[in-house]
Amino acid sequence: MRIRLLGPVEVEVNGRPLDVGPRQRRAVLAALAVDAGTPVSSDTLADRLWGLTAPEASRSSLYAHVTRLRRALSEADDDREGPVSLRRNDDGYVLNIDRRLVDQHRFQELVESSRAAPQSGDERIELLREAMNLWRGTPLSTLTSDWALRVRRSIEYQFTGLAGAWGAEELRRGNAEAVADRLAQLVGAYPLAEPLVALQMRALCAVGRVSEALQCYAEARAQIVEQIGAEPGPELRRTHLAVLRGELDQEPGPNTLGRLVLPPRDVPRQLPADLSRFVGRSHELAQVLDSFTPTGHRGSTPVVNIYGAAGVGKSTLAIHAAHRLVARYPDGQVYLDLRGSASGGSPLSPADALARLLRTLGGVATPYKPVQVDEAAALLRSLMAGRRLLLVLDNAADAAQVYPLLPSATGCGTLVTSLQPLAGLGDAGQVWVGALSVDDAVTLLCQWVGADRIAAEPEAAAAIARWCEYLPLALRIAGARLVARPRWPLAELRDRLADERRRLDNLELDGMGLRASIGVSYQRLSRSTDLTERAIAEAFKLLGASAEPELDRSAAARVLTRSEEDAERMLERLVDVQLLETSSPGNYRMGALVRLYARERFAGRHEEESRLRVSGPAGTA
Repeated sequence: MRIRLLGPVEVEVNGRPLDVGPRQRRAVLAALAVDAGTPVSSDTLADRLWGLTAPEASRSSLYAHVTRLRRALSEADDDREGPVSLRRNDDGYVLNIDRRLVDQHRFQELVESSRAAPQSGDERIELLREAMNLWRGTPLSTLTSDWALRVRRSIEYQFTGLAGAWGAEELRRGNAEAVADRLAQLVGAYPLAEPLVALQMRALCAVGRVSEALQCYAEARAQIVEQIGAEPGPELRRTHLAVLRGELDQEPGPNTLGRLVLPPRDVPRQLPADLSRFVGRSHELAQVLDSFTPTGHRGSTPVVNIYGAAGVGKSTLAIHAAHRLVARYPDGQVYLDLRGSASGGSPLSPADALARLLRTLGGVATPYKPVQVDEAAALLRSLMAGRRLLLVLDNAADAAQVYPLLPSATGCGTLVTSLQPLAGLGDAGQVWVGALSVDDAVTLLCQWVGADRIAAEPEAAAAIARWCEYLPLALRIAGARLVARPRWPLAELRDRLADERRRLDNLELDGMGLRASIGVSYQRLSRSTDLTERAIAEAFKLLGASAEPELDRSAAARVLTRSEEDAERMLERLVDVQLLETSSPGNYRMGALVRLYARERFAGRHEEESRLRVSGPAGTA
């Protein structure tokens, strides 16, 4: 028995097709076959079949399809090439079959083997020919789900690379006629695959069909201009010019061959440096790492969102965890700062983020316009397919920024950091990060200033940690200030931090500071075009100016001169953006450092109003 996915979904037994039922049942078979030998949960199967349009009784429908599919496979299985079975597994199903009997898996095996095979001899060309012979047309051509589209694009990307390597090798061996005939079909199906177009032109010239080679270029150029809005790349243009000049030899030159081999597996190693002495966070680190274990509850493509207030060390934890995960992702680790928490700048748009990732993974240099985000995201997923990559997306603004960047391929993993939990990422794991414990905070300070200074003034050290609210960013800045002032007693910085008027000033150093870190959330509200968001920014300043650090809903309503319902909506929004904390329903607290920042903003507003009353509107003084 053989399962065919590289074309219409089919099952073949002893060289004859087996009728396994209607299209939806074939979709179930395909959804299991792409992960042959690996359990697939019922929820994943439903998503692959129906996506967001799953019927209410999707599990019942799935069960019925699996039952009939199991019966058809068991009745037809002759066990000549190994047993085939479809079994229940926990909350899902597993298709047990030799993966080489599924053409998609055999194809990928041949692709990898051809990469490793020596250039000389016959082994490589035999592998390439066998892989080409497996291709029957558009993969999963009878299926229409979003999942099928993603898988199809991933396989097609691999296939166009393989076809280029095969064509170049056949031309080198003098088989131009075979190349011209086969590529005539492929160039029509994939007109944007410029290496294939160039190969087809070479093959046509080699058999004396120069006019057809020129027509091939004209048709491909028209498609490229229409679909991408750009001229063909330099290699294809050079090939066209060589045809016009009559300079094109049958065998591609060494530079061309370099471009026609299978896409190279460059291994990106982009993680920022890890801390040599990582402090605390044992529970949070365990949560993150557990999600990436082979048996982790996040599945084979885990996504973990690390979130928390400004300055708590989300990025540090993510980078430390990523370094611990390097061995599980041998095909590379990609890091991208999405700038969602950057002060004074705008977050990366999904289009810009995709362009950067495409350049990293595939060498695609042209930035995608916003209207092409879906296409760019699909290409990115294709580039990641078949690789075991770890993606670290730091400082995300929201789920809409992150979602197009997520891999769909089994074996990839993603770490995301953000101020608030990104509920729009579906079943992503959520790991909250708060302040350090007292002991860990003092340990972190000790790493900066040395054990001797801490031992000499333990009470001052504990007080500094307390005024820093046990936040890693504040503690690092405090430690760096003390390192730069080796003759200062710790008590000096303690006293400066105890003074509310100078506390934030003393937590600024070398372009880092609590003001900028806290200000990201406030500025996002205050600069919003949404009047409701701007009103919430004003509410934040009023709450900071209040004498009480903790307020219930009624007290907050009085401070804001709003109804309790309106006040609660504002308070909850401030909790979402990490500017307030809530210990229990209806009770809210503003941290001391955040409150100082809010008071500065409140005082700044009143100073501006006073200036306007004295000088009048601009231009009237």
